[in-house]
Amino acid sequence: MSILSIEFTVSREVDPRRLDRVWQVLSDVGAMPRYWRGHREVEIVSRDGNAYLVKIKFAFSGPNNRGIARIEIHNADRLVLINYLEGPIRGYVRNYINGNLLISQWSIRINPLFLIIKPWIRKHFMNGAGNALVRILNEET
Repeated sequence: MSILSIEFTVSREVDPRRLDRVWQVLSDVGAMPRYWRGHREVEIVSRDGNAYLVKIKFAFSGPNNRGIARIEIHNADRLVLINYLEGPIRGYVRNYINGNLLISQWSIRINPLFLIIKPWIRKHFMNGAGNALVRILNEET
C-alpha cells in the first residue's frame, strides 16, 4: 500500500423491507450530492448502458476541487462502482448491498499535496461515508 493510499469500509444495517428503496436511492447517479455531501455537484457527461462518465465538483473550495469519475451501476449485484479517474482523489469506491447491509468500501489515493493531513482526511471520509449511508437509508419514498 502506498503512503498516499486510504482504505476503509463502513456499513449500516438495512431494514429488509426497504432493500428495493435503498437500492433505488443508491443507484441514482444524478442524486449523489443529496447523500454524498463531499460531492457538491455531479454532472453526467455521457452514459453507455450502465456506465456513466461524470464531472464532479467536490465540497471543499480551491483549485483542486474538481474531478472526473466513471460510475458503473450493476443492478444484479446491487453494486455502484465509482472509479475516480482525475482530481484530488483517484481509485475506487464500491457502494453495495449485501444481505441486509449497505456497505461503502474505499480504496483511493490522495494527491501528494494532501499528505500532511492524510489522517484527518481518512477520518473525515469515513465519517462522511457513514453519514451518507444513513441519509440513503432514511430517504423516504
